[in-house]
Amino acid sequence: MPFLPTMPQEEASTEVRGIYEYVLSRWGFVPNYFEALGHDQQLLQDQVNLFTNAMFIERGLPKLIKEQIAAVVSAINMSSYCLPAHLEILGRMGMEKSLCRKLSIDYKLAPLEPNVMELLKFCEKLSIRPSEMQRADFDHLREYGWTDADIFDAVLVTLALRMRQPILSRARPYARLRLALQPASLAGAG
Repeated sequence: MPFLPTMPQEEASTEVRGIYEYVLSRWGFVPNYFEALGHDQQLLQDQVNLFTNAMFIERGLPKLIKEQIAAVVSAINMSSYCLPAHLEILGRMGMEKSLCRKLSIDYKLAPLEPNVMELLKFCEKLSIRPSEMQRADFDHLREYGWTDADIFDAVLVTLALRMRQPILSRARPYARLRLALQPASLAGAG
């Protein structure tokens, strides 16, 4: 049970329901995090805009790599909410479960292209030791072929998830996450 109340779709105002419907159309489900923000329409809209922009707009990185970053950063943050959600999304995108598990347990053991591995190392450092970031970290990614647009996307995804973690760990808006991620045919099965 969450410590803070959520705004269920059926109780939401027309405006908030409209935002939920948009999220459902883009994400395939409405994350409980957004329902926890549903009491404040503007805050909800701002967060939906941030996360939709971070995860769906391809300035540089394709969505698959953004989701890999999201899974790794969620694992680093020990997010019991975000990690299953991003692993589920990766699975829906066709990533094998064994690779998803490696990303969640120790991404450095995952069989990834060297440039992707370096990008994930960069995101790890940005997530846990942001004050240690140097120009050399950015230049190192450029040496692996990443563009400034790619690096911007990686920073945006990492920081958006990092910013979200303290809210999620205290508000606990993930009580129904498992059901939200299950196909409709399995939701009542267990």
